[in-house]
Amino acid sequence: MGSSLYERQKRKRIAWIAAGVLVAVLAFEGRHLAHFLPVMERFVERLGPSGPLIYIAAIVVLEPLLFPNTLFGWMAGVVFGLPFGFIYYAGGVYLANLLVYLIGRRLLRRPVLRALEDRADVQAALTAAKREGTSLVFWLRMLPLNPALFSYAFGAVEVPFRTIALGGFGMLPHLLLDVYIGTVAARVTEMADQSHSRWEIEGFGLVLGLIAVGIVFWRVARIAKAHIKKAGVNLDR
Repeated sequence: MGSSLYERQKRKRIAWIAAGVLVAVLAFEGRHLAHFLPVMERFVERLGPSGPLIYIAAIVVLEPLLFPNTLFGWMAGVVFGLPFGFIYYAGGVYLANLLVYLIGRRLLRRPVLRALEDRADVQAALTAAKREGTSLVFWLRMLPLNPALFSYAFGAVEVPFRTIALGGFGMLPHLLLDVYIGTVAARVTEMADQSHSRWEIEGFGLVLGLIAVGIVFWRVARIAKAHIKKAGVNLDR
């Protein structure tokens, strides 16, 4: 499982902060990149209905390889916009993690169990998940971690499929944040290129919204951690 779960959470937070800084830079200097946006939009339009399917298929293929799905979320916001981008991204990640769970359970059970031998924090979380069921899996999914890591582990220790399927909806808040970052980045880039007469106001509102969404997610993650600790699991190590 590599580095600790706490370090992985920290890295994802840093990635989100860096993305927020990038959005602020794009608000002022985005005109240099804005000409790429129509090119991307025309490319997606030419793909037609197959565009979202190709995008979702890419997630399903790369998720088992622990590809950072945050990048897919940012891409969804830029290419598809917030509503549809979130639907495609969340659907792709959800399906991919059901597949990863099955791979961990059916094909890679022994290698995953060996990898977990020196990870007392993850083992404690898995034991609690089997005991507590859907509620704890839901709270674990709310943490800003690559979900495939836990999907492999859930499969290896044979947490019931129904528990995983229902608890997987806990991923939605941080998946929404990923897509929102991409959407805001695309919008402020467009405004910077068009010399939008009110871009300072609208751009400020978008960035402020991004900060608000980040704060809400941070609060949700704290609530999730509190519930996880109540189950006797401490992942801050």
